[in-house]
Amino acid sequence: MTYIIGDICGNKEKYEKMLEKLNPKDTDAVFVIGNVLCGENGIEILQDMMYRANIFPVLGKQEYYAKKLLPLIAENGSTEKAAENIGAEEKALLAEWTKLKCEKTVSDFLSLDEEGREAILDYLSEFAPYEEIEEGGKTFVLASSGIRNFDGDKPLEDYDEEDFVFAETDYMTPYFSDRYLVTGNKPTAMISREFTGKVYSKKRHLAIDCGALYGGNLAAVCLNPLKVYYC
Repeated sequence: MTYIIGDICGNKEKYEKMLEKLNPKDTDAVFVIGNVLCGENGIEILQDMMYRANIFPVLGKQEYYAKKLLPLIAENGSTEKAAENIGAEEKALLAEWTKLKCEKTVSDFLSLDEEGREAILDYLSEFAPYEEIEEGGKTFVLASSGIRNFDGDKPLEDYDEEDFVFAETDYMTPYFSDRYLVTGNKPTAMISREFTGKVYSKKRHLAIDCGALYGGNLAAVCLNPLKVYYC
């Protein structure tokens, strides 16, 4: 079985309930489609994920910012001191990450010893910018926010990492004729009120951020047979 879990956003209770509900075997694959780090318990969830051989993480905005900025914050001892000493490009990234409420992630990371911090950073470096998987005779492209400046003739490997993290997906337009695009990052209620708290499935899109950050559902999809789970 292949499962895809939407934006967890630091919700450890929903994460644990979802794993209990899915009960994946060692031979199953569980893809987590970005934005684990947010809310209250993102670091704890990462620490759990990294020891599960059947979980495969996909890079989201939160993890992108974290892997770029956490080493600099740790080096300076705090977010405030880092902001004083880092370059203009990093300051711009930090300003954007701060808007996404990174304070708990930063404080939990800084509370770790050196070995714990290195383990987190090593794991973040393993997050794939996208995944392409085949299941049940269908092909699925997993990208946290979509594919920025999409060109149907351009191979996925030719896109930059940022193109999969900072895209604005047009859910009214199918991107592929032969594949399905699976995304998170944007609560489905913002795509269509009809899909509030539910997986959006139209025009070869599967959007699976069902608003766990805002008290909504955490969603997971089994690809074959196709089945949706909520916690």
